[in-house]
Amino acid sequence: MGTTLDIAIGLVSVFFLLSVLCSAIYEALAGVFRLRALNLAQSIEIMLADHALDPHVLRVLAAREAAARDAAARGLTPSEPATRRLLRAAADLVRTRLMPAPHPSPLAAALRQHPLIKDLKYGWVGPSYIPAHAFVATLVDTLRHIDWSGGEAPPPPPASAAAAPSLPQASAAAAPSLPQASAAAAPVAAAAPAAPPAGDATPAPASGSAAEPSPPPAGAAPSPGGGAPPSCDERPLDELRQIIERMPRDSDLRRALATIVDFTVRDMREANIRLERWFNDAMDRAAGRYKRRAQLIISATALVLCIGFNADSIKLAGALSRDAAMRAAMIVAAQEMAKTPPREAPLDGGMDRDEDVMAAVAKGGGAHKQLTGLGLDITWGVQAPEQMSAPGLWKALSALLGQGLVAWLRGVLDRLLSPGILITAAAASLGAPFWFDLLNKLVNLRTAGKSPEPYEPAKGAGPDASVNR
Repeated sequence: MGTTLDIAIGLVSVFFLLSVLCSAIYEALAGVFRLRALNLAQSIEIMLADHALDPHVLRVLAAREAAARDAAARGLTPSEPATRRLLRAAADLVRTRLMPAPHPSPLAAALRQHPLIKDLKYGWVGPSYIPAHAFVATLVDTLRHIDWSGGEAPPPPPASAAAAPSLPQASAAAAPSLPQASAAAAPVAAAAPAAPPAGDATPAPASGSAAEPSPPPAGAAPSPGGGAPPSCDERPLDELRQIIERMPRDSDLRRALATIVDFTVRDMREANIRLERWFNDAMDRAAGRYKRRAQLIISATALVLCIGFNADSIKLAGALSRDAAMRAAMIVAAQEMAKTPPREAPLDGGMDRDEDVMAAVAKGGGAHKQLTGLGLDITWGVQAPEQMSAPGLWKALSALLGQGLVAWLRGVLDRLLSPGILITAAAASLGAPFWFDLLNKLVNLRTAGKSPEPYEPAKGAGPDASVNR
């Protein structure tokens, strides 16, 4: 039982170190190539992909680019460096060609150019995290600045919007300047009748006097309380519904927004809450998509490392069963590993704000040093096997490609078809936290030892016969 437990601890230690090395390599790749930002950009492309909106949005983007080029030609704004343009083109190529996604959305491109999103940008791709409220505000403002008429005359506003003037116009029309107000008040005061004598009934105010309340504007809905003004949130909500109404009829995004902001929404606060929930649901799907891709990359990395290190778990178990000194060294190393938990991975879903590439490199370097310092036959390098099948084919390939390259290919194929290599690669792809927890349990089980024997007092020692030592 003790030898079997020691062999299990040795194998789990190797699996743990390989898992740490695989996760460190992936974190370094994700930080360099901005995989989380690319995943977020692709998720927004999926949300906003709509062919019915592309012509309208492309006109706006073309006008902005023309204005930017004109401003750069005049020297008003500095021109974009060629390196940044090249990196942005490379990011667009990776997002639209190498990563499976729908057709690029011009609306998503316009969204990324908004100041609220540009302020969140980090690196050469874009932000890897966007708050829900910032996305909703950016989307509404972007849709507001798009001409949905297609160059034609805009549709007439509804009766309620035509009858009710905007807030600045109403205040300007209702508040005349001070000299005009005083000049108009003078004849009214001169034409006002004298005060009635004491004891007489107060006459009804004349028509048009200041005491008469002004009638409500035409088309305004009467308030249920009998004269209370509408909430200030109703005007943005009406504007949002008008924007949705002006969008093309065959637009999928229009249908989605109309379903979210339906007639049951009472104010803009509730509309924002529903739109933010829609964005958060999309980000949950993006997190699942990112995890699946990360697992595929980690599994491929584990297979490459196991082939390169020749980490054959079957051969390793045989070596540990024959060498007691190797088992003792592995137990000491495992006890030291169990004291330090692995570095936590960045936030799930690719929405993390800190991508520390140097910390990932240091983590991988430490795991590689521990793995090669275990005293096992685990060293980087591929050698050709001594025995080979179809020697004539390999000799022909050696004459064509070179003996060194063919020997390396033979070694890779020999290790790739080894069951022990495949078992180790599958184990390393399970993740460092899994193997760290299992390693702690096995180490604790080994150090616990045999439970003490129950204490049996001498005969006639009293009622404490059931007490254990």
